[in-house]
Amino acid sequence: MANGNQPSGPAERHSLGEIAGGLAGDVQDLVRGELALARAELDHKLHSLLGGAIALVGSALVAFAGLVVLLEGGAAVLALWIPTWAALLIVGLVIVIVGGLIARAALARLSLANLAPDRTAKNLGKDARTVKEHL
Repeated sequence: MANGNQPSGPAERHSLGEIAGGLAGDVQDLVRGELALARAELDHKLHSLLGGAIALVGSALVAFAGLVVLLEGGAAVLALWIPTWAALLIVGLVIVIVGGLIARAALARLSLANLAPDRTAKNLGKDARTVKEHL
């Protein structure tokens, strides 16, 4: 049997304060790591969002060019009544369709659902389970 001043075995070598301090340090390290992961993940997703916004602006410019060509085709029909209008309308329609497809793809990339830090949430769930198991 151990006296009051000396530990009786390896399990009693650290005081409760030391254990609590170590646990607090571990939790701090864990939180710092999770915050770093969340920041990295959000940086990546914001970069993707920016790329989608740039593609959307580009697609709007392409669609605007298509509108200009369509208007020129309409003007050619009204002013000249010659077959060149058909060619201008076909070209304009193709440009508008291409711009619409680009805009559709860009809007899909701009979804707010893509900003959720999925890996961080998964890691936080694992960390919470680990802490519960060790308490």
